[in-house]
Amino acid sequence: MVFGTDLQPTTAIRGNLQFTRSGLVTATYFMQPLSYGFRSASDKFEVKSAHHALVNNLPVGSLLLGIQSRLDTLDTLGKMVEGIDLSTCADYADEVVAAYGRIRAIESRTRLFLLTIPVGSTNTGLNTMTRTLRGSTTFDATTLTRADLDKYDNTASEVLSRIGGEFDPVPVPAAFFQWLWEHYLSRGAGNDPSAPTRPGALDDATAAVFRSAVLDEGARTDSTRRLRPSFAPVLKVVQEDPEAPPSYQTLLTPRSFPYAGMHFPGGSEFLSVLEGLEDVTVDWAIRITTTPADTVLKNNELSLRRLGEQMDQRDQEISFAQSSLMSKAHMLGEYNQHFEVHPGESEVSFTTVLAIGSPTRDITLDAVNTLKRRYKRYQIEMTAPVGAQTDLWSLLIPGSTHRRAYDDFAHIIPSDMWAGFVPFTTHQIGDDSGPVIGVNLMSGHFEPIHFGIMEAALHDLSASFAVTGELGSGKSFFLKLIAALVHDMGGQFLAIDRSHVGEWAHFATAIDDAIVIDLTEPTISLDPLRMFDSAVAGEHTMDSLLPLLDVSATSGIGTAASTLLTPRGLNEHHIKCLLDLVLVARTLATDSDTADDYRELAQRLSSLIDRVPVLFDRTLPPLRLDAAATVVRTHRLALPTAEELTTPHLYQRLPLTKRLGTALYELVGVAARTAFLSDNGRFGLLVGDEAHHFTQTHVGAAVTSDFSRDGRKHLAAIALASHDPASDFQGAAHNLIPTRFVFRQRDEVLARNSLEWLGVDLNSTPYLLQILREETSPPTGTGRQVLEARRGEMFMRDALNRIGRGKVLGPARIDRARAISSTPTTNLAGRSSSGAFP
Repeated sequence: MVFGTDLQPTTAIRGNLQFTRSGLVTATYFMQPLSYGFRSASDKFEVKSAHHALVNNLPVGSLLLGIQSRLDTLDTLGKMVEGIDLSTCADYADEVVAAYGRIRAIESRTRLFLLTIPVGSTNTGLNTMTRTLRGSTTFDATTLTRADLDKYDNTASEVLSRIGGEFDPVPVPAAFFQWLWEHYLSRGAGNDPSAPTRPGALDDATAAVFRSAVLDEGARTDSTRRLRPSFAPVLKVVQEDPEAPPSYQTLLTPRSFPYAGMHFPGGSEFLSVLEGLEDVTVDWAIRITTTPADTVLKNNELSLRRLGEQMDQRDQEISFAQSSLMSKAHMLGEYNQHFEVHPGESEVSFTTVLAIGSPTRDITLDAVNTLKRRYKRYQIEMTAPVGAQTDLWSLLIPGSTHRRAYDDFAHIIPSDMWAGFVPFTTHQIGDDSGPVIGVNLMSGHFEPIHFGIMEAALHDLSASFAVTGELGSGKSFFLKLIAALVHDMGGQFLAIDRSHVGEWAHFATAIDDAIVIDLTEPTISLDPLRMFDSAVAGEHTMDSLLPLLDVSATSGIGTAASTLLTPRGLNEHHIKCLLDLVLVARTLATDSDTADDYRELAQRLSSLIDRVPVLFDRTLPPLRLDAAATVVRTHRLALPTAEELTTPHLYQRLPLTKRLGTALYELVGVAARTAFLSDNGRFGLLVGDEAHHFTQTHVGAAVTSDFSRDGRKHLAAIALASHDPASDFQGAAHNLIPTRFVFRQRDEVLARNSLEWLGVDLNSTPYLLQILREETSPPTGTGRQVLEARRGEMFMRDALNRIGRGKVLGPARIDRARAISSTPTTNLAGRSSSGAFP
């Protein structure tokens, strides 16, 4: 058995600099993983190129680490409340408190990516590798000077400069080395520390106290019989603290890779196999040694000469050896040609170790067998070498002394092939902060998905988003979830409710200071001349009035209307409302040079007075948008289809009822734009479930564009939903709305349109079409109902264009969850906002 601290090489720590007993000095950095997920093949080749530059510029003995750990619940909650004044947002404070238990129950995990590079030696009289092999312990940390530290920092900076800034390396704090050691000792056990991702999680210590432990190879202490270590490739780590549970660990390493190579992308990312294992923690480490191309060519010439000598010695021999030598010579020729054609290449000798840990021996061995089966699909043979478990365990320790096992299980390939492993990648989606809307299903870690809709403007990003999916897939549920969160965080929203059962009106009952409006039984007025300032009221009226009257702006009637609706015309004729406009037009029809135009204008307007009281009844108070929530019911309005809006001859034949519905729909959007796109210090969200009415009409497209372009400047956003993004999400809705969600689509055409709109390359990932159609919240059983555990599954593209899969969770508060998920059973059409307006 090995005493734990004997494997800990550290003698002193200064910031991210580690000084070891062998005299080696290393620098360790957090590495920012690159987005991978469902990116296009061209994007993945860019990720590979970044790894190519990384490995080509790493010094000999560099160590790459991927450390899996529990996500700190307090870290998640801290991100949820970032930028929110909880003293004024009591509802959101209740949501965060309720989310605490749910987040803990999910047991989310994360993976930290680290790079350790050697930056020098504490004794220039001896070669660093020689000191490492001798295990010298003569270093005295008290002799360090500021000049020494600067020298090591400068060396590290030179290496990082050659690597480039794609991985955004950040020096680890001094206390991280102690955290890492404690993680290794308790890997997968109950006392495994959570990831130090929260600011201040680790102190700024300059020294570390490393706990001692016993590494029992073979777990012999578990049995009364004395078993040879070779019978059990398990490492039992027992800490000196009797309260600390033991950790059972197994170290795996590749015995062989596919003879024919590994295809990139899709076949070489072998470290992605590690994610998604339950009840175990899996870390990985890769120790790197690179050789420049010119040295490789010289070594190849020497190897070829030796092969030639062996072939000359056996030229008269009839055996398989001759053909084997010929095969080796052929492979060596191809290998040599690769470096001749690519002089900037390097040869990479790397040793990969996977560390699997859990609370019990059986769980660990089951996970080991699972991983071996998974790697069989990649044609990679994994082995857990007996007798070498302790040596491989030490490979994951930064600054560890070189051991024979590192060479025994090393593999050699060109650097461009090694770059296809793309170890520093992530499937993370969502924002850095904001409310938790769901969990990540793609990474295997179930990390919370943050959606900082109200914080996007601070990062110069658009907060607008769009949703697509079939009926019953969860679009409306998701829109209501975001609207509720916006309200709870101190914002306001306006939603257009097209449902006949009034689901948004029902949801509004759970919100204080909510207004519900029915446009067909109005208690308020949408008269644009009364809603808007006189400077813009005429312009907004023209935009809605001319399509409603089916006249051109250059026609006689259009000219007559535009003359009256200029600021001068409104003031001269004392026009304060649309009814005044009708009366003035009637007057001018009798004593004007253009009497015929005014007469026709008056006739057309008069035909609408009784039909549309929401526009012409001046006894109704005008719409105001300072309420916390406003729901406008439009279920009784006749609205044109997307085809009627986009086909010219169908649009010309639109009946008056549909033109009226479109005009009122647009007026609501224009009113929200006027109210929300102003610097009132309050976030405003406009929700439209019928996207084509905002994206395929002149006024609606302008509203969408304004929210998408200028919303970040005024703390505002638009949320659109549609069944078919190919026809509805055009223009600004396609180009300027970065955050997109796709829920279940079982129709093949609509599913294909949705994934292409999301940004997925279906030519390289055709299997995603089946996942969306059949494996995203699938209805099952005789009743074809979606199981509770499968509801809310979706694809997401976040503000950084990262694409992944997730599951929407809904509100943590029970009352909010009931209000959002429940469907009203009675018709709320008669509900009005009586008393809600002055």
